[in-house]
Amino acid sequence: MEEKIESELSSNNSEMKKSNNLPVIGFLVILAIVIASGVLKVNKKSSETSLPVEIQSTPTPTPAPIDVVNGEISVEAGSFYYKPNLIRVKKGEKVKLILNSVSMMHDFNIDELGVKVPITKSGSTSTVEFTPNQVGEFEFYCSVGQHRQNGQVGKLIVTE
Repeated sequence: MEEKIESELSSNNSEMKKSNNLPVIGFLVILAIVIASGVLKVNKKSSETSLPVEIQSTPTPTPAPIDVVNGEISVEAGSFYYKPNLIRVKKGEKVKLILNSVSMMHDFNIDELGVKVPITKSGSTSTVEFTPNQVGEFEFYCSVGQHRQNGQVGKLIVTE
């Protein structure tokens, strides 16, 4: 009888050990999941930051000057560029210039001719009208931040 009791006690004791280990095993499994998800988040963040940054490139220069037709021209202003960046007009003819800002904010200036389009937010347009009174080549540029220094310039050619 004592052997039977000892056998039952031993059997109950090993079952208790097994059942006592279940919470520990469950805790370890949960801990492993938490650690693994933390590692995945860290790896995801580091892979996100190591992806190449897309840099908007400056469009290539207009191969030939764009002539103002019917006294109106639209100019696209983007990340450090104007398109077109080479415009031809006639002296004494009124020009209506429409500036379309497609990214960031930009303005449009031609100092020698007194042309100034106000700062135009991304997705907006601004208009200026002017009449060139002298023949020559005049730089236009964006005066916002370092845009001009970063290449956001163009040339207005005024002919007879």
